[in-house]
Amino acid sequence: MELHQLRYVLAVVETGSFTAAAEVVHVSQSGVSTQVQKLERELGVALFDRGGRRVTLTDDGERLLPVLRAALEAIGEISATAADLRGLLLGSLRVGTVFGLTWPAFYDALAEIGAAHPGLDLRLREDTSSRLTQAVRRGELDIALVAWAEQPPDGLEAFAIFDDPLVAVISPDHPWAARRRIRPVELAGMDLIALPEGTGDRAALNALLAGRHGATAPRWEVSTPAVVQKLAVRGLGVGVVSAATCRRWDDIRAVPIDAPSVRSRLGAVWRPGPTRAARALLALLRDRSALAGARRDGS
Repeated sequence: MELHQLRYVLAVVETGSFTAAAEVVHVSQSGVSTQVQKLERELGVALFDRGGRRVTLTDDGERLLPVLRAALEAIGEISATAADLRGLLLGSLRVGTVFGLTWPAFYDALAEIGAAHPGLDLRLREDTSSRLTQAVRRGELDIALVAWAEQPPDGLEAFAIFDDPLVAVISPDHPWAARRRIRPVELAGMDLIALPEGTGDRAALNALLAGRHGATAPRWEVSTPAVVQKLAVRGLGVGVVSAATCRRWDDIRAVPIDAPSVRSRLGAVWRPGPTRAARALLALLRDRSALAGARRDGS
């Protein structure tokens, strides 16, 4: 009795035909049929009734099916236990992040976990925060790095990686250039320059303007902070970004916005009860986010 024979039997049960089973296990139809017949001869019973349009289990096959499944599960447990003993992670880890994430430590963490656990099927998807959050809730992603302005998404575990106040970025000759602070109401009706939906800076701007009289959609919606800088320095509008986003821009004036409760936040979210692989990546991200926070604080 061979392990692959048991897998072929289950493939035929799940698909209802030898042809479809062959596609699932990536073996020729004749190869699947031959191996199943070989197993039947060894066991001394017919597992399948091949007379109808759909292949079905015989009575003997029905009685043996739970045992066959248990045998395969036991083999899987042996492999998983051996991997644990070697300190390896198996299975899959599906990760999402907002478009254009520029945090190098995130990619370092992916590289580290991939190198340490070569048997792990590691996948990455970019999307907006709202779609990534829904994908985590549906179980399509194990972890996602998403943005929020005030509270993290409901029903998910979360921790913040970046948590920064908002500033208005303007040209040095703008009328506000000498100001020490700007009130949120003053932004309503201005030609605003904003990053796209799904970013932490945009989520914070939306929360800042929600319900304010005269507030309109940003005049300029751009894909990267560099474009915000290029437009603002030329006096084409008022950029609204996090303080960290524009920290290294030396050709603009960044004026704090007086809204201490509304901040640009980006962090990791996941469903309760994460897999072992997800926990390993979350631990790496926590370590790196703590370092990132220390650098921002100057410590």
